[in-house]
Amino acid sequence: MLLPQIEKHKDRVNIVYNDKGPSMCIGEKRNALMSMASGEYFAYIDDDDMVPSYYVDEMLKAIDKGPDVITFRGHMLTNGAHRVDFIIKLGEKYEERKGKYYRWPNHLCGFKKSLVRHVQFPPVKQREDFMWSEMIKNKGLLKSEVHIDKEMYQYLFRTNK
Repeated sequence: MLLPQIEKHKDRVNIVYNDKGPSMCIGEKRNALMSMASGEYFAYIDDDDMVPSYYVDEMLKAIDKGPDVITFRGHMLTNGAHRVDFIIKLGEKYEERKGKYYRWPNHLCGFKKSLVRHVQFPPVKQREDFMWSEMIKNKGLLKSEVHIDKEMYQYLFRTNK
């Protein structure tokens, strides 16, 4: 679903990918990808996750407003089942409330690169995304957001990797 969206907006969007496999830990891969990204904004979409057919259109509309970060709603599936909805917003706590996950901006969001490029993902294989987002939150780097009140991401968590 992503490639037709990219083709539609090839003048504004490009894909940067890392296919080094297990030779690099996830934190190192994310840092390499961020440094390779040439645009003003970047977002990570992992190869085992899904975005809807309107993802790029909505992200570009949000970018046109010039925020520090673009946040949204989505859901997580664990091993293909056990759906849990999530809401990512600036100023949120990192917690579960009434069966939903609430999160501050993390690697799934669109970020203004100039604000966060100096914050490196830790060179670890797990929880690098949480640690990175927590560093950004604690430094107070993000002041403005556009929140897309739509389901924008399906996180396919697997415990049996």
